[in-house]
Amino acid sequence: MQGSAIDIARHNADLFDRTEIAEWYGEQSLFASEAVILERFQHAYAGKRLLDLGVGSGRTTGALLPDVADYVGIDKAEAMLAVARRRFPGATFLDLDVRAISEFGPGRFDFVLGALAILSAFDHAERLAVIASVREVLAPGGVFAFSFHNRAWSRAGGMPLHARSWHPREIVNSVHPQSWINYLRLRPFAREEADYAIHVDPAHRWSGLFYFIDLATQERQLEAAGFEILARFGEDGRPLAAGDDTSRDGLLNLVCKKAGTSH
Repeated sequence: MQGSAIDIARHNADLFDRTEIAEWYGEQSLFASEAVILERFQHAYAGKRLLDLGVGSGRTTGALLPDVADYVGIDKAEAMLAVARRRFPGATFLDLDVRAISEFGPGRFDFVLGALAILSAFDHAERLAVIASVREVLAPGGVFAFSFHNRAWSRAGGMPLHARSWHPREIVNSVHPQSWINYLRLRPFAREEADYAIHVDPAHRWSGLFYFIDLATQERQLEAAGFEILARFGEDGRPLAAGDDTSRDGLLNLVCKKAGTSH
């Protein structure tokens, strides 16, 4: 069975559009890498216009609202948006698909954030289209910061029992019958391509079907779309240089800007 036989974006959207998952995400804080990026690149969004892609339950909203002049968070999960609107009644949250952001028009935002590997929820063609749309909605000098699933991660493409850590919760998830049910159901849709892979991911007891790409290939993908790389960060927030070992990073982070425009 080929991976193209499933709508990856629809599958992942349904996974996150659940009340219990929305409430759980609403209690989560920034990741170490996100805190580092928002501090280092505060100048790129402070007093400016920011678009938060796949905002979910507003996990990143609280850290951004005090600084930005115009904040817009978008998501398609109604359960997530309900939590975000309850937590931040003064913020703007729109029921909008990430793939439809070109509706905002050219140059609408100064900073676009794609936290929690939101681009990994789409297939290859959709991912490239979203990246092109991000560039379109950015103003001259606009910055795009996002995280993505790392194909070079030592556990990428693994199965339950290949726990991410020895934390008790991870062990329980790995041996839980539902993890194996989900993994075996989704495994036929996984695939390996030259530049990327679609893997079943440990998220929510192996319910995710996500796009994985290595750092160098992701940079080439961005440069081909008209972006210039500004910074790279590992999952723990450490700065990365091209060619660094990322085998322990489940997620990687890039910050880039429109090529040919000023900082």
